Amino acid sequence: MITKSEINGVLNINKPAGMTSHDVVDVIRKVARMKRVGHTGTLDPMATGVLPICLGKATKIQQFLIAQDKEYLVDMRLGLITDTQDITGTVVEEVPVPPLNAEIIEAAFQRFRGEQMQMPPMVSAKHHKGQRLYELARRGVEVKRDPCKIHIHELVLEAVELPVIRFRVTCGKGTYIRTLCHDLGIALGSGAAMSGLVRVRCGAFHIDQAVALDVLHSPDDVLPRIVSLNEALSSLPSVMVGSEGKASIHCGRFLSGGAITRRNGDFYTGSMVRVTSRDGTLIGVGEALLNSDQMDELAGNLRVIKPIKVFHHGL
Repeated sequence: MITKSEINGVLNINKPAGMTSHDVVDVIRKVARMKRVGHTGTLDPMATGVLPICLGKATKIQQFLIAQDKEYLVDMRLGLITDTQDITGTVVEEVPVPPLNAEIIEAAFQRFRGEQMQMPPMVSAKHHKGQRLYELARRGVEVKRDPCKIHIHELVLEAVELPVIRFRVTCGKGTYIRTLCHDLGIALGSGAAMSGLVRVRCGAFHIDQAVALDVLHSPDDVLPRIVSLNEALSSLPSVMVGSEGKASIHCGRFLSGGAITRRNGDFYTGSMVRVTSRDGTLIGVGEALLNSDQMDELAGNLRVIKPIKVFHHGL
């Protein structure tokens, strides 16, 4: 049983507009009365929605939660180009919005689906020579940035009320939605700035289950809403191991197919995979060296999982 002195798990917070991710962390630290608290990726102050907050031992899985796919509901204002790529920034240029319909917009959307390169904005948390880009941007300094590989899994048009377009996007880690709006606007011939952003989902966490900050006043309010570490990573496929596999993982050795007693979910080479014991305890996260169907066929002593993070006492 979790006690007030050892809150270890993840809170699914519905971040309100106007707060930074760090502001939310500060609130949770005070409410939960603990210092070991961290967020799982920056959400812009103007944005609302899902922000998983890690408490206690859950900070050990932050890197895996940050890497999860995310889903957003986005409003973008056409004809407006700003220095931050959203409507909170200084207007750099206003451009007439051409006649657009769903067919034209869909044709532009198609070019942004799948794997592509995206130039990170100056107003971002990325580093340049030890400094955050947004810190340089505040001083009026612009530096050369390298484009980053991103993946847009889904891009769906929801509504058109010009000059505003609403769409839903599911994407991989490292995607800047402000930049996506800017680039879509350019493709549509008018430029655009993000005017609204709701994070609907982050990995296994959905906005329907997210908790408002204003209902949390003490550890007693936090405890019933804590999600276990294994459940927090439930969007990842998993393998179950017995004592032999558990010993291998704890020693940092590769996991062989013969040590796996059960598999839940499909995975591909390079996928992150949860490793659990027979009682459902999370004992590690690894990288798949084979596709799951290959593992089923070959098994035996072939190495199939490379450990990335090992939890020696289980989580």
